[in-house]
Amino acid sequence: MSATKPGELASYVRKWTLWKLPVRARMLVCAVDVLFFAVVGVSLLAVPMRSKDILVFGVLVGCGLVSIEASLRLVWGRPRAGRAANDLLAVWTIPVMLLLPPTYGAVAMLPLLTFMHLRVVKRAPVKLLFTLASAGVSNFAGASIHQALISPPSTGWDLQALIGTPSAAAAVIFCVALRYCINMVLVAEIVALTTSAGRARDTFGDKEAWGIIAAECCTGVLVAVACAASPYAVLLAIPPVLVLQRTLLVAEFREAARTDPKTGLANSSYWREVADRALSRARGGREPLAVLLVDIDHFKGVNDRYGHLTGDEVLRAVANGLTHGLRPGDFVGRFGGEEFVVMLAGSDLEQARHAAERIRAHVAELSVEASNRREPVRVTISIGAAAFRESGHSVHELLDAADTALYEAKHAGRNCVRVAEGSRQQVLDLTGETGRVIDLRSHHTTVD
Repeated sequence: MSATKPGELASYVRKWTLWKLPVRARMLVCAVDVLFFAVVGVSLLAVPMRSKDILVFGVLVGCGLVSIEASLRLVWGRPRAGRAANDLLAVWTIPVMLLLPPTYGAVAMLPLLTFMHLRVVKRAPVKLLFTLASAGVSNFAGASIHQALISPPSTGWDLQALIGTPSAAAAVIFCVALRYCINMVLVAEIVALTTSAGRARDTFGDKEAWGIIAAECCTGVLVAVACAASPYAVLLAIPPVLVLQRTLLVAEFREAARTDPKTGLANSSYWREVADRALSRARGGREPLAVLLVDIDHFKGVNDRYGHLTGDEVLRAVANGLTHGLRPGDFVGRFGGEEFVVMLAGSDLEQARHAAERIRAHVAELSVEASNRREPVRVTISIGAAAFRESGHSVHELLDAADTALYEAKHAGRNCVRVAEGSRQQVLDLTGETGRVIDLRSHHTTVD
């Protein structure tokens, strides 16, 4: 039995999610994790343990645990696996960073994330450890610089030392901002290495998310002020934080109602809502506007040959590809099944044709590894384009014209763009540079 243990251990290690990450992402994850453990190990040896520090740490972390558990019951009525609320954990870790030695800031997220892992949502160990490490390193850096800028009194923090002077207040603002910058840069880098750059920009360019971060920071600083007056005064912060969590959930539910769960794009109804508003602006300002209707060629063959899990990965890859090179005013949604729709604000028919060709060529270069065959799957798309005024004056008319153009594009051989231009339609053969792809109709490799 003992002879098989090394083999079993090696097999277990090979299944780790870490090895599925791109090489650069894997190196970053390992570097941040090692740095976190090094920082915690060294600082534990150098920082003396004081009873007051332990008390403050326990009160703040305890409030965080109560907040997580209470928010589950407040929102869902009972804990439900796999559902994560907006936890606002920084409300409780920012005071730890500002009031206690850096070691406490580094480990503050450990009990909170462990509790969330057990009670809210199960995360892959690699993701859980990186989240802990990035937050711990960020808190440690913020706490270290804060104590270097404002030396705490020997008996501990008081209100005057924390925020009683302009220089102390400026130090608090700087260190809290630094903490967020370090953490978000690390997370953004992982997002950029594991997803498309466009989706990473979407993640960190949300104005509403930055507003939530600002509210979280301010609340965390206020909790630190209350804790500096008396650790037990922090208990009074739990009800307001729960109310804030419930308020933020309204935005989360609204976002969930607008988003396609498989691709992260807008769903059909929300896309129509946005397109209607954009069309009203274009009509009032006499500006151009165009719509692209996109269909994945032979997508049923992907599901039949590789399975629906690979099919979902293909959907996500195409969704990412559709956002490539688009402008901030453009808007992409999932129309249903393997169909997507793109609104090009400020684009006339010729500009829409060029945008459609860029999208078509980019998607043709994408590949997804089949989970059950270890081979790359590549697909192509057909696109129908229609422009405001030339092809219709409402969203329904534009979609109808684009759908007709898409139908003609598929009959023209697929992997091409057809532009609806009033009653005249022009087929643009754009299949000459796609290279070798898997022909899903005959299950062999061919040249389109």
